Amino acid sequence: MNLLDLNIGEEAIIRELKIDNSLKFRLQDIGFLKNTKIKVLHSSPSGDPRAYFIKNTTIALRNKDAKNIIVQKEGEESGRYI
Repeated sequence: MNLLDLNIGEEAIIRELKIDNSLKFRLQDIGFLKNTKIKVLHSSPSGDPRAYFIKNTTIALRNKDAKNIIVQKEGEESGRYI
């Protein structure tokens, strides 16, 4: 599941950033790290960008970037099937 799959008000844990290095490093600097909780706050009237709450900060991300951030809802399995 990616960050864009979450609905407004939902929370998840960041599992992976599948983004080019320049943006990846910037996001990591502001708290987008593995095992960090993130919450979808709201979206703009057009739906892009959306606002996220992470580490006591509100960050707006474009949907094209949010879809490359892999997350997992708390309590859900990792998606592996036996």
